[in-house]
Amino acid sequence: MARFPSARLAAGAAVASLVAACAAGTGSPARLAERSADAGDYQTAETLYRQAFDQNPNSVEALIGLGRSYAGMGQYTRAQQALDEANRRRPNDPAVMLELARTQLGSGQTEAAMANLDAGLKRRPHDMGLLTAKGIALDRMSRHAEAQAAYREGLKQDPTDFALLSNLGLSLGLSGQTGQGISILRDLARDPGATANTRGNLALVYGLAGRESEAKAALAGDLGASQIQGNLVYYRELRGLLLKGKPITLDRPADRVRRASGAGQQLPAPPAPPTLPPVIAALPESSTLPVAGLEAPGSIPPTSGLGFAAKPEAATGTALAAGETAGFTAASGTLATPAPAVIAPSTRSAGPQ
Repeated sequence: MARFPSARLAAGAAVASLVAACAAGTGSPARLAERSADAGDYQTAETLYRQAFDQNPNSVEALIGLGRSYAGMGQYTRAQQALDEANRRRPNDPAVMLELARTQLGSGQTEAAMANLDAGLKRRPHDMGLLTAKGIALDRMSRHAEAQAAYREGLKQDPTDFALLSNLGLSLGLSGQTGQGISILRDLARDPGATANTRGNLALVYGLAGRESEAKAALAGDLGASQIQGNLVYYRELRGLLLKGKPITLDRPADRVRRASGAGQQLPAPPAPPTLPPVIAALPESSTLPVAGLEAPGSIPPTSGLGFAAKPEAATGTALAAGETAGFTAASGTLATPAPAVIAPSTRSAGPQ
């Protein structure tokens, strides 16, 4: 019980420290807010973005940052309000569209997210964050071939992007191409930046391939025995769907699947000046059941090349049929879930192309 007050005190101290840094002239509120959001500290980020907005009420970047921060804390209504206003001021701006989409993916509004992603891609067709988020949205709708095309388009910009590769590996597994999916995810799981989300995706694809002993081994460092057993039961159900030729859907968590320790898809993070992902970023939730999902923002450390600074967090993932069965990884700064979850991303945007 004492843990919560301590956490609040620590958070308060962090805010005070950053605000003091602003006062001392060692960093602008917006810049420090971006750093906090990239590190997954959305409470501090919200405080600093609010300060930046109060100083400049015309700042669209501050509104984008507030939207990202509220979404990171699970306050999707407030996030939507901030981002709708940003969109009113700067219609169809790719950075706004990506953040809106990440928020909508996090709250289960997959079709609305797709519409915003398509609007952003019309103006910036090769943006890695938008392509990553679009792939996650398509995977959640069981349109895996189209999702893989989106990931591969992004990989033309950066062939080694962690989030894109992780989501591609998961998507291949969900579409029955388990050998290719395992090959990609097994390599990523060896990376120093790999998280429980990455290992959860690998375990899920092992499960879809019927390789339960390897799935169990992939989960061993992140879950307890009963949680692993729960995941294995879930993988059998998904494998049954796959063998019957039925689609595996990834929509929002809260249905049947629980993401353990950051498992989920990674969503795109915001582009650098105003930061975006996981992306779509990860939805932190405490978990029990199946790990799997898109890699979420903040789940993968900066070393992964994604925009998200990651630290493994417990999270519930989405079920295949209702959410992301596996986790996706977010690109460039934010979004991921079961997990295509909302995501640790790379803060890079391919830029207008």
